[in-house]
Amino acid sequence: MADKFDAAIGKRLRQLRTERGLTQTQLGDMLDVSFQQIQKYEKGTNRIGSGRLWVISRLLNAPITYFFEDLEEVQQIAEPEPVGDGRLSRDSVQLARALNELADGEVKSQVAKLIKAIAKAEHS
Repeated sequence: MADKFDAAIGKRLRQLRTERGLTQTQLGDMLDVSFQQIQKYEKGTNRIGSGRLWVISRLLNAPITYFFEDLEEVQQIAEPEPVGDGRLSRDSVQLARALNELADGEVKSQVAKLIKAIAKAEHS
């Protein structure tokens, strides 16, 4: 799974590479890596090391700060807040897994509503 920051930096790399009219293969050749590695960088699957990022910025004639623009916005993307201390009981995990196994649709939606209603009534 791609880290949100690595994915954002990879997206900036893809934008810059295409603006410069380069293919993934061409950039890979310039860096002595495969085009598959460039794909992984651009998707955020593989993290770009600081030294490699500096070389890329020089090769593509862009300030290194280009890759970090708008990262404040990425940081502010809502992440689920942990409930309580962030740990779930074994029963909660088993219930979530069972709910997840239901096909998306009306039944799953109604079961989720039922669980929420029971929880709400219990806390009233």
